[in-house]
Parts: sequence; structure tokens; C-alpha cells
Amino acid sequence: MSSGGWRALCIALMGGLLVGCAAGPDWRTRLPETTPSHDACLTLLTSFDKAVADAQVGDAGAARLESFPYLRIDRFLASFVDESTTLEVYADWVWRLRGLDREARVIEAANLPSREREELTVRFGVPALAPAANACGDRLVSHELLASGGPARKALRREAVAPRHYLPLRRVLGLYPVTRIGLAVGYNRWKEVQLDSFAVPLSAMPANVPLEYYAPARRAPTLDVESVAALLRDVPRSPLGIFDLERDELLRLATHFAPVFAVETASHDDRFGAPYWRPGPEGPRPTVDTTQPVADVRLAHTRFEGAVLPQLVYTLWFPARPRQWALDVLGGRLDGLVWRITLDENGEPLIHDSIHPCGCYHLFFPVPPVKRIAVAADRDLREAPLTPRSAPLLAPDQRLLVRLAATSHYVLNLGTIEADVPGARVYRLQAVTAPPTYGRRSLALPGGGRRSLYGPDGLVPHTQRLERFLLWPAGILSPGGMREWGTHATVFVGERHFDDPYLFGEAFERQVP
Repeated sequence: MSSGGWRALCIALMGGLLVGCAAGPDWRTRLPETTPSHDACLTLLTSFDKAVADAQVGDAGAARLESFPYLRIDRFLASFVDESTTLEVYADWVWRLRGLDREARVIEAANLPSREREELTVRFGVPALAPAANACGDRLVSHELLASGGPARKALRREAVAPRHYLPLRRVLGLYPVTRIGLAVGYNRWKEVQLDSFAVPLSAMPANVPLEYYAPARRAPTLDVESVAALLRDVPRSPLGIFDLERDELLRLATHFAPVFAVETASHDDRFGAPYWRPGPEGPRPTVDTTQPVADVRLAHTRFEGAVLPQLVYTLWFPARPRQWALDVLGGRLDGLVWRITLDENGEPLIHDSIHPCGCYHLFFPVPPVKRIAVAADRDLREAPLTPRSAPLLAPDQRLLVRLAATSHYVLNLGTIEADVPGARVYRLQAVTAPPTYGRRSLALPGGGRRSLYGPDGLVPHTQRLERFLLWPAGILSPGGMREWGTHATVFVGERHFDDPYLFGEAFERQVP
């Protein structure tokens, strides 16, 4: 295609693409009327991907599909591979795969060094790289997967496999059938020490260091139980059953359910805030600005008891888990907490669960009448879902209170607290869809340019722990290192991913009173 043709195509599509992204995928309104050269589009996407790989700015939050360079997949969307039986459902599924790639390309283009980005725009004669690549991706979806039939769709279904963040070769080389015994012993010892705090009522827990309380900033208009139910009842749902919340609706909902965090504060490293790249003699290093507390929030989805349900995911970032001695295998740069609330169709909490951004320390807190049920892993060496206690039921004027330990930032206990917390520091919520940072996937670099907090392998650079030398036979890349959403393997003995859409159905059920 000529340079003039590329310009015309991109200019014509840029406005439509932005509207389409804001409104959510809709196959009935987004089928393009014309199709550019198939080969020209593939050449652009291939060149884009090569530049991203060479510059090591690829985004690992969703897995690429090799045969379909304009699509990416995550575990939730992979669960629908055999269910997209009607054209409407199939188109919704494909456009959502496309949406994962579309967002990643905007981020990757922003993070490309300016020279490489400009070289591509000049080479292909386009005004901007990401809109051109995404225009091509949308057109290729229409041409290859919607307008045409059979073979391409079958090939997509074969390739649309959920990503896996365990490395089988490491387990083979690490003699995993033997070493998992030691891993299981270490895990059980951790449980014996860590879970003691849940046996004590939160009000009776001692505070050996000062407690700092963090409460969410208010957002008008406020919600109550009835308005939450109405919001979820009225929000558009796609043919797959996915809740298409606008950003403002998400932030209102997330504010309503946001916990109060009581953090034992022994040092600066026990205050949370926004990650950024700080200059250093050996290059930029990730750190956290704790002057303005903030939690990233995302909308996720799970599948429980035959329904697609919304999840609110809050991520806190601490500057470090400080080492307590020279060979402290758990300490290192950056630490955090990921707190997730799964709601039912009426906006009532079903299950709270948490990990650290390393994927470690996965704890479940079901809300009655949801109960933990027996699973096969209860009877063998595998790490069964760990449920220290149930989450408390909240009165209308209460919030969930989450107590965190100093240094380790372990969850110590849960309780309730009045919605107004005198003396609390106020933290704000930031949607991970908000440009220009997109949930820390595109941060400003000192001296100019941008880079994701996460490397192309999903890991936060410079956050590796010494424990990786002990735990590598578990088959997880750099155990203890901080990592990106969508890449969290959560157990060392067995296999489990934090964003597995069937995670809760295997171990929990709603019991009828």
C-alpha cells in the first residue's frame, strides 16, 4: 500500500477506533467497509513486533497468538474457546482477543525508543504507529475471522490456549517429584507461623509498632446496597456475559468496596504509593513515591457456579520488603499486596482473596454463606486453597479492615471498621486503563522516554529475591520477584494461577441457609 493510502486509512480510522475502544467491542458496528492489503498489514505488524522485541519493551500481560499477530489471549478469554457457538458470541470473543492486543500495542508503541518509533512511521508513511497497527489489526480480524469462515476459525480455536506460567523443564531438571517434598515442608512451616494471627480477634491484636490507617478517598455520588445492585443490573453485558463498566462506574464501585488498610509501620518501606523509575548510577531503578498513597484498581471477571461475575482488584505497592539480615532470602526491592473482591450478580461480596505481586501467599476469605469445600489437594502434598477465616459481614456504615504486618506486609487479620476513620491517611484509586501509565505499564523515564514497570517476561526488573536459588525446581520464573497481572503462578507444589477463571468453583460453594 502507498504512503498516501496508509495515511488515508489511519486518519479515517483513528476517530472510529477511539470511539470503539471507549464503547467496548461490538461486532455489529465495527465491521470495516473496506480491507487494506493483507500483506501490507502483516508486514506492518511484523515490523512493529520485531522493533518491540529488539527494544525489549513487549507487554506480557496477555499471551500472543503466533498465527494471529493481531490477537492476544488471557486465561479468562481462553475459557470461552469452545463456547463461541453463535456468530454474536464468537464475534464478541474475537473482538476481545483483539482488544487485548490493541491496548498492548498502544503501550508498546509509547514505550518504544523514539528513534525506532519514528523509523517505523516514516517507513510505512503513517502519522502514528499504534493507530496504524491497530487499524490493520481490526481489518484483519474482519477479513480473516469474521468475513471468511472455516479454516481460520478452526486454527484460532486450536491455538487459543490459556497461557501457563510454569516451566516444565525446570521441574524436570530440579527433580521436582523429589524436591516438592521439601517445598511442601517449607510451606507447611510457613503456615504454622503465619496463620496464628487469625486466631486472635482483630481488636485484641497487639501493636508492637505504630499502626497507620489508610481509607479510600470519597467519590460522589456514593453508593449503597440498592444502588450497587442497580448499577450491575443496568450496566451493559456483552454476549459473553462480561460487564462493560465505564471507568467512572468502575471507580465508583471500587470506592464503595475499597477496604481500610491498617499497616504496621516500622519504616518508610511500610507506606504504599505509586511506582516510578528513579535515576541511578547504573541506570533507572524502580521505587515508590509514598507521599500520595494510591491503589491501582482493575475490573476482572471470573466464572463461578455457571455465571460470569465481576471482580475488583486493588494493588498496593511498597518501596521494599527490607532485608532483615544479609542472607534474608525474602527481602528485596518493591513489595505489595493484591486484594481482590469477587461480587455476585447483585453486587454482594462472595469471596475476598489476596496475593503479593510475586504471586506468593495466596489467601482466601469467603463471605458466608460461601464455604470452603474439600478438594483433592487436601489429601496430598499440593498446596490446597488456604482459608484462614471467613470474611466478616459488613453493616451499611462499615468497611472491611485489613491488617498488614510491618516489613513482610503479610495479611494478619480481617475485621470491620466504621466508614469514617479519624486520622486515616486517604488513598486514591487509579484505574489501570487510565493513560498514560495504564496500571504502571508505561512510566516516564528519567531523562525522557517511557518504560513499563514490567519487563517482557512480566517481571519487575531489580526485584529478584535470593529465594529464587532455592525454589527454582518449582518451575516458576524468579520466585519472589514482583510480576505483572496475568503472570501470577501462586503455588510451588501443584499448579495454580491467580486469574484462573475456574479458581473458586473448585474449592468453594454457596450453601443455602
